[in-house]
Amino acid sequence: MKRFITLAIVLLALGCMQKQPDGTYRVTNDTSDAAKKAHENAAKSGDQIKKATDDLGKSDAVQKMKNGSVELGRGVKEGLGQVAQKAGEGLQKAGKKAEDDVKKTETTQTVTTQTVTTQTTRH
Repeated sequence: MKRFITLAIVLLALGCMQKQPDGTYRVTNDTSDAAKKAHENAAKSGDQIKKATDDLGKSDAVQKMKNGSVELGRGVKEGLGQVAQKAGEGLQKAGKKAEDDVKKTETTQTVTTQTVTTQTTRH
């Protein structure tokens, strides 16, 4: 396979060369013309693709998808806001309850101390 590819390249190179009157071989301009033509075709294709994507971007379906994604984003933000509010309310209630529990235990806590004295007598 490698030999075949190498042979094909050599044959193509020889096919593009022309013998000059002074006995030397030079590559003809066909390759440079082909390269220019390929470059022009690529540029045209690029322009066509750009135009097609611009047209597609302006289509109704794409606009509806864009608007739908914006609306979805708004809905997600709104939902997250509601969840955050609920969580905040829950945390406030828990904090208030903890404060109340601490206040109740401070006022109702009494300390009772009992002292016992023992005497021992020897006989």
